[in-house]
Amino acid sequence: MALCNNIIVPLDGSKLSAQALPAARLMANATHAPVTLVRSFGRLPHWYADTERGRFSAAMAAGERDRTLADLAGIKRRMKHWGVEPPIFVEAHEGPAHEAIISLADRDPHAMIVMSTHGRGGLSRMLTGSVTARVVRAVSNPTLIVRCNKGDCPVVPQRFDNILVPLDGSSFSENALDYAGELAAAFGAGITLFRATPQAAQFRARTDWSHNYGGPGFGYTQPYELAASLAEASKEYLWRKADALQAKFPIFDVTVQQSLDNPPEAILRLTDQMDNALVVMATHGRRAMGRALFGSIADRIVRHSGSPTLLIRGPMPVEGPAGEFREDREFAPAAASRHDAALVG
Repeated sequence: MALCNNIIVPLDGSKLSAQALPAARLMANATHAPVTLVRSFGRLPHWYADTERGRFSAAMAAGERDRTLADLAGIKRRMKHWGVEPPIFVEAHEGPAHEAIISLADRDPHAMIVMSTHGRGGLSRMLTGSVTARVVRAVSNPTLIVRCNKGDCPVVPQRFDNILVPLDGSSFSENALDYAGELAAAFGAGITLFRATPQAAQFRARTDWSHNYGGPGFGYTQPYELAASLAEASKEYLWRKADALQAKFPIFDVTVQQSLDNPPEAILRLTDQMDNALVVMATHGRRAMGRALFGSIADRIVRHSGSPTLLIRGPMPVEGPAGEFREDREFAPAAASRHDAALVG
């Protein structure tokens, strides 16, 4: 099984985009996958060309491409100096950045994308746009996101010591487990499996308890009894998944964390308590309007967590006998029912 066969790092020359480089170095050395640094340059407006004055569109675009590749070559030398062991390639693309990234991802569906984001809020992002958001919505590749605001740039650690995996009991959320297991084995990190279940107060506030629950044969006369039963079943579920991880991967430190708190708040609190943490979670990748109206836990974690977040969109590929990749559906099937999607974004 291979975690990925390429690491795509989008850059634009800014300090913000460069925040992804330390995370890319970590992933490259852990997975032994080559790195592709990619940068876009804008298309020259048609009116800028002037053949009478020697301004030819093709020549000017070629010159801009050469300058972009030269900048990327400098970053490549810097990453080699940092100790990146796998090969590093550079690519320059003419046109919008998100189109170049999506094109590369479509060309290599088993690559991992590593990129940074401002972590803007929903309305701001809808008005100004976000390359990261467009990429996450469009690709099926695992995407590692490092959040960075002007006055709050989290420092990517030298290694990941703790991996947090939020689950909701659905097979869709379990798509993150194989990735977490591979990374934990590569980094020698511990894994914490997390799940949140409703409190008794939520059953009282959001349902007609006497009408929907508590009837003949239901088995629970009070909402706190149902909440306690769900929490206990959730903990048993998490330990079953923990045992399966340890049976499949050479990892030794797997713990579980059951919570009755709001899932995003509980996840963010856990990452604040962990040293050198990485969040690995599945996301549906809802589009902008749906996310703005209904919210997304993955989206909130990316925007507010000080820890990098690896978003998973499907089962982890495994390498077949002929060297071709196929999906590993035995351990993490992708199907999820509508009510199963309470946690994943």
